[in-house]
Amino acid sequence: MAPILKTFEKRIKNTNINKNKNDNKTSSINILSYVDNGLITSQEKSFDLSCSSLVDSCYVISNLLKDAGLYIKHQKSEVFHFSRAHTAPLHSIDLTNAGGPILHPKPIWQYLGFYFDYKLFFYYYTHFYTTKCLSILKAMKMLGNSTRGLLSLQKHLLYYMCIIPIATYGFQLWFLKDTPIAFNIQELNKMQRRAIL
Repeated sequence: MAPILKTFEKRIKNTNINKNKNDNKTSSINILSYVDNGLITSQEKSFDLSCSSLVDSCYVISNLLKDAGLYIKHQKSEVFHFSRAHTAPLHSIDLTNAGGPILHPKPIWQYLGFYFDYKLFFYYYTHFYTTKCLSILKAMKMLGNSTRGLLSLQKHLLYYMCIIPIATYGFQLWFLKDTPIAFNIQELNKMQRRAIL
């Protein structure tokens, strides 16, 4: 994949895809790859410009992959917009020219185990992992034998081995000093109180 990604970057630089039509400034089109997951990103002030850049980029990468004997599974393709607007952006992307479908943006985007909302508040993310921790806590009550449950030391060890890694997964991503994280911390506090009981 490395030569294909390098060729993609060169073609993007040599074409007008990476040029902003209004002020002739270079926009940022990037491609990231992790095993068999690819991610094309575009940063623009306008959703229309961003969407057109993404469509052109998808066309370039799909042709490069086709030339290498590879193909994109378009049924797994997704589009997601980040925005500061009060309502979620609804700009769709038409990939029919590149052999794909019309992609409609999702309210929550999952990538490599992380859940993103369009404003990066991470409410859904912390709720998902807190719920996962609570279900593990309920399952832990079934451990032990028929006469007695687990000792306090064993519960303590299980909590640190099974719950803490899940509760703090991606903590560096959403726990930022100047962000509204009160709700996220409240969810984790509720989970910790239930673990004590």
